[in-house]
Amino acid sequence: MMKIGSLEFDKYPVFLAPMEDVTDPAFRLMCKRFGADMVYTEFISADALVRDIQATTRKLTTHEEERPVAMQIYGKEVEPMVEAAKIAEAAHPDILDINFGCPVKKVAGKGAGAGMLRNIPKMLEITRAVVDAVKIPVTVKTRLGWDSGNLIIVDLAEQLQDCG
Repeated sequence: MMKIGSLEFDKYPVFLAPMEDVTDPAFRLMCKRFGADMVYTEFISADALVRDIQATTRKLTTHEEERPVAMQIYGKEVEPMVEAAKIAEAAHPDILDINFGCPVKKVAGKGAGAGMLRNIPKMLEITRAVVDAVKIPVTVKTRLGWDSGNLIIVDLAEQLQDCG
């Protein structure tokens, strides 16, 4: 049995990964109908969400039939991540997920996504601030480490867990 907040899943749940330009509401609903235990929205830029960019705010749209549904946000600064977390929570997802794992150059190269693996103190600061800002469960997507010479996931996972 797997538990996230008050949500309980079978021993081997199937979660639909967040995929840019793929996991829109129609795709998520189809995946739920075919057995996904939980679905994720596309990942959402904290900066764009705070600036109220229409294409970004559209990603907050979910339907009851999708539940449980998680929303994933990404960014590299505390204040926009906290504000984005509050905006996302107001859209009523079951879980808020922080993306510290995207390796795409335009994301990681700017210090967000997997780029946060180069600044663990900031990653932990963002995580703590987001957890403190919302009432829903917060999860984190990350990687084993920045590269094969820096595999830090065991220590990092414990530190992230300590953020709440």
